[in-house]
Amino acid sequence: MILAAARTVFADAGYDRTSMRAVAKAAGITTPVLYDHFGSKADLYAALVEAEADALIGTWEREGLEVPEGSVEQLFRRTIGTIFDWVAANEAGWRIIFLDSPSDPAVAQAHRRRQERATAVLAAQFARVPTLHLSVALDRERADGFLAEAAKWTVNAVAAWWWSNRDLTRDQLVELTADLLWRGLGQVTGETPNVH
Repeated sequence: MILAAARTVFADAGYDRTSMRAVAKAAGITTPVLYDHFGSKADLYAALVEAEADALIGTWEREGLEVPEGSVEQLFRRTIGTIFDWVAANEAGWRIIFLDSPSDPAVAQAHRRRQERATAVLAAQFARVPTLHLSVALDRERADGFLAEAAKWTVNAVAAWWWSNRDLTRDQLVELTADLLWRGLGQVTGETPNVH
């Protein structure tokens, strides 16, 4: 109940303009009761970041595991599609994860932990690719981590960009992201990318 109310209030006003009093009012509790649950606004927001990011990461982690072995492009496109499906259906979470980046250390740490988890999940997906064809010799774990970081930050940037370009559909975003990423990844993974 508290996190649901906080999600709405923070998404509407942003971290800096949101007060604990406003969250308590939206949750139908008093401000002291809110402080019984969360010691500060940063603690509340960090818990919200973790909940939203875990929901997003968990969704595409499960989706990726359902893709049969053998088709790297299918895994890539389904993962990207799942991310943008979640973004489209969770505007408040979208803003909290991709747009609002408070400088408070506790919040920054929550964002950092979830970014690390996202990289680990993506690296595990890249590890399913039998062979990588990179121009630089890297051990496999480091190569998977590199590709995961590059893909993650590209998708993060596209998700943030979509906020101001919502006339584009989810399908268009998936295709644009595939244009940007898959053509290079298709070469790296040994699959020939589909060029439309």
